[in-house]
Amino acid sequence: MVRVFFHVDMDAFYAAIEQRDNPALAGKPVLVGGRSGRGVVAACSYEARRFGVHSALPMNTALQRCPQAVVVPVRMERYRQVSLEIRELFNTFSPVVEVISIDEAFLDMTGSEKLLGQPEQVARRLKDEVRQATDLTISVGIGPSRFIAKLASDVDKPDGLYRVLPGQEQAFVATLELKDLWGLGKSTLRRLERLGINTVTALRDQRIEFLRGHFGESSGEFLYRVCRGEDPGVGRQHSERHSISAEQTFERDLTTAEDLHQALQDMAEEVVHRSIQEQWRGRTVQVKYRFPPFETHTTSRTLDRPPAGSGELLSVAWDLLERHREGRPLRLLGVGIAGEARQEDTHQGELFDLDRPEDRLDPTILQLRQRFGKGAIARARQIRNQPEE
Repeated sequence: MVRVFFHVDMDAFYAAIEQRDNPALAGKPVLVGGRSGRGVVAACSYEARRFGVHSALPMNTALQRCPQAVVVPVRMERYRQVSLEIRELFNTFSPVVEVISIDEAFLDMTGSEKLLGQPEQVARRLKDEVRQATDLTISVGIGPSRFIAKLASDVDKPDGLYRVLPGQEQAFVATLELKDLWGLGKSTLRRLERLGINTVTALRDQRIEFLRGHFGESSGEFLYRVCRGEDPGVGRQHSERHSISAEQTFERDLTTAEDLHQALQDMAEEVVHRSIQEQWRGRTVQVKYRFPPFETHTTSRTLDRPPAGSGELLSVAWDLLERHREGRPLRLLGVGIAGEARQEDTHQGELFDLDRPEDRLDPTILQLRQRFGKGAIARARQIRNQPEE
């Protein structure tokens, strides 16, 4: 049976939602992110991209390139809500939907032709249904592997549709630039350039022994395969490993334990609420922290079982932070959970064992906020057990 995969990418997702929710922004360059001196562009509209603006660019630099841009704050809860709505539509097209981020997913469409029709027809129907339901556009790449489908979705963006047929993988990849190959980072591209390898075909001319010698066993094999259009295993890692995290860069360095504890409490609650929505949980608690100006560290602890709720997640994360912070101010703080997404974990009746009274509030708080907005209810500020140093 010929494998058929869709890669669905929601076009300029955050910015498109802002333009949809506020019609006054339609057709204007929109930057989603923080305005402070430390702010970065989380997302930008296609109107802004024409000026050389892209995500992760410092906001000050983005405004220098596009001074007429409109800056709007990140509304992560809103973006997740729309993402979940679109994901429900995906589930009506395929029983195997692999979500790889808030704005993209793989759909395994293998064997669906007799039931749904030819892949291009199905993709057009999916695009139409997403547009009718959300007034947003998506780009769909179709390929015989996840890797090729991912590359195909970038060919005709925005609102694109492109299919690579079986047997055309190598010819298709040869039309791309090296930077377009998913999985090649800036460091790898620089090393390839130093070796005089600047095109996909030049990379294909190299023997696997040469690539392994310069990049190591696994990376060398990865390069050897992707330049030939062979799937190096894209997507499978997403079904085996998963993580959910939240982080914040502060406009001013936080110095007191109370302020840091409150910030960590808010993020722990966000992580657990997303875990409830995605019906997934992990046993490893991760904390990321940054000392001024850019000294970044991460620490983690794997528990016997996943944290029962935001209260337990906060407790573990706070203990990890205090063991390493040494009383120093922080510029950035983040918390997350990670681990294996096992089938029995994601389909059980009760996702959490709510032993702690405060953790029983998480599902209720989430439901109230989904119905009435984020400001409808706030958890009381917790008092730390540890005295401040």
